[in-house]
Amino acid sequence: MKRVIAALSAATFVVFAAAAAQTPPPGVKLPFPVGPTSPYDQLVSPEVSPNGRITFRFYAPKAQSVALIPWFGDDRPPMALAKGSDGVWSLTTESIAPGAYRYRFTVDGATVPDPRNTATGAMNREMTSLVAVPGGADDLSTYHADVPHGAVVTQVYDSAVAGPHRRLHVYLPPGYRAGKGFPVLYLLHGGGDSDLGWLTEGHAAEILDNLIAQGKAKPMVVVFPDGIVKDSWAMGTPEQDKFGLELRTVIVPLIESSFNVSKRPEDRALAGLSMGGIQTLNIGLLHTDAFRYLGIFSSGWFPDNLKSFEAKYGDNLKANTDRLKLLWMAHGKTDIARDNSLAVMKMLERHDVKFYHEETPGGHTMVNWRRYLSEMAPLLFR
Repeated sequence: MKRVIAALSAATFVVFAAAAAQTPPPGVKLPFPVGPTSPYDQLVSPEVSPNGRITFRFYAPKAQSVALIPWFGDDRPPMALAKGSDGVWSLTTESIAPGAYRYRFTVDGATVPDPRNTATGAMNREMTSLVAVPGGADDLSTYHADVPHGAVVTQVYDSAVAGPHRRLHVYLPPGYRAGKGFPVLYLLHGGGDSDLGWLTEGHAAEILDNLIAQGKAKPMVVVFPDGIVKDSWAMGTPEQDKFGLELRTVIVPLIESSFNVSKRPEDRALAGLSMGGIQTLNIGLLHTDAFRYLGIFSSGWFPDNLKSFEAKYGDNLKANTDRLKLLWMAHGKTDIARDNSLAVMKMLERHDVKFYHEETPGGHTMVNWRRYLSEMAPLLFR
């Protein structure tokens, strides 16, 4: 049965502020003890300063070592915390660029999320904590109170391809209820991540809110599916990944029957990062009858799969892609997927397929992928 089970404003989808414990006003007596019983009860972690420095804290009086595992987009190693006399371990970073970042701790060798931070990033098989560093007025990934905000809904569904109780999320732009026939971007996550990745660490809702408010992007619905299907190889060839069939035969019909969206292929876009970029190649290049805009972020087939794809589909690639309005590709200079991305471009050139390409600083990180979404979204549905 198709049903929407939750609706949240994009602004409140992820809350990064630590909630302070409530205390009664002066003179009010309660029939039970109130107040901290250990340093843990008053602990604030993480704490972001106005200059972008982040202080992490962890209460573990009996621990021998505590370290931060940061995902700041620069592949830095674990960072040791210093222990205080009260049993609180702490670390303050240098100024971190605006954005949302995942992190975890290792405590005597055990990897754990931050127990004082309710902002989390649920991946496919693990949980991380999240911290947001706000940017200035021109930062697209920052929540700005003075712009209209869309909403994010969670939908569960049963899939004839992938099984029961599947889940996806949908961003509805400001003005959704008053509009009609919105175009749709299907935005795919990377390997090991989930349908929440683009909304938590990726800040996709904030990016779309700000682009739409500035008139740089057309109001659009964005769908965030779960791209991982059991007994399927998402980073293989089209024949090895069942998600392509699920997207085309289950998810797209579900979205078009449940939401106020256009059914025209000219109003459908497909994009993805890393693993999701391979899925976009597998689905998008072979089904331009369904999707007219494609975005490949930090991605490309592994060499053997590229060879197999070209051998099977290369002869018809030019004719099949002529109707595309946009094939947009980008990767970082130190990206682990750079070589695969460049190899895909050479294959496309061999078959006279037109595409746009950008190489940016940095590597295989959400710092770049937020940038790529910010640059590609204004080009859609024009």
